[in-house]
Amino acid sequence: MNAKSLGGGAARLEVSIKSKVYLGASGERHDALGEVAFALDEGEVGAVVGPSGCGKTTLLRIVAGLDARFEGAISRRQTDRLAVVFQEPRLLPWRDVEDNVRLAAPGIGDEELAALLATLGLGEHRRHFPRELSLGLARRVALARAMAVHPDLLLLDEPFASLDAATASDLVEQIIDLVAARVITTLLVTHDLEAAVRLADVVFVLSERPARLAARIAISSPRRGLTPEAAADVTRKIRSAQ
Repeated sequence: MNAKSLGGGAARLEVSIKSKVYLGASGERHDALGEVAFALDEGEVGAVVGPSGCGKTTLLRIVAGLDARFEGAISRRQTDRLAVVFQEPRLLPWRDVEDNVRLAAPGIGDEELAALLATLGLGEHRRHFPRELSLGLARRVALARAMAVHPDLLLLDEPFASLDAATASDLVEQIIDLVAARVITTLLVTHDLEAAVRLADVVFVLSERPARLAARIAISSPRRGLTPEAAADVTRKIRSAQ
C-alpha cells in the first residue's frame, strides 16, 4: 500500500495487517485478525465497526504500538504526537479533574484548559475527583487529557460503550466540535453505528473473527453536513456489509 494524502504527501496513517494470532495457555491457535489494510489522510476521521469480539480493540492496540506481535506493518509519522483514550478512563483517583489533565500536559495554560473543559461540559467539574463523576463525565476527562497534548493522531477505543443514548449523543457532539477545531487524524472503534456514521469521514467494516476488511464506506458530507436520509443510507450499507 502506498496511500497518498489529498495534498500529494504520504497518508498520516497506513495500516497493513496480514494476520494476528494468539496462542492459548495450552498452545492452541486463535486467529484474531486476518488481512486488514486501510489509510487515513491528515485530519480524517475513520471509524472501525464490526461484530462483537471480532478484533476491533486488538486492531486499535496494534495501531497504538501496544501490540507488536502481528504480521504486517503500521506506518505513521515518527514526529506525530499520539493520544489514546481507552474504554476505561484510567484516571488517578487521588487527583481531581484538572490535575488529571495537567499530568498529561503540565504546560497547558489556564485559559486553554478552561476552554477545553468547557467544550467537553466539564467546567463545573474541574475540582471534582473521579469517584464523584459518572462514567460519561469520566470518559470526557480522559478525552480532555488526550486533547490537551495536541495530538496529531487520536485513537478512541469504544468511547460510547455503556453510556445511555443521550450521554453518548452529547459526547459525539463534543468530539465533533474538537475535530472541527483542530486538524487531528482520528481512528475510533465502536459498536455504535449511529455514532460511527455521525463522526466519520470513512467507515471500515470488519467481518467476523478472524476479522478482515469487509467494506470501506466513504461519507461524502460528514458530521453536521450529513442529512438524516444520507445517514440512513450509510447505515444500511454498513449493515449489508457485515
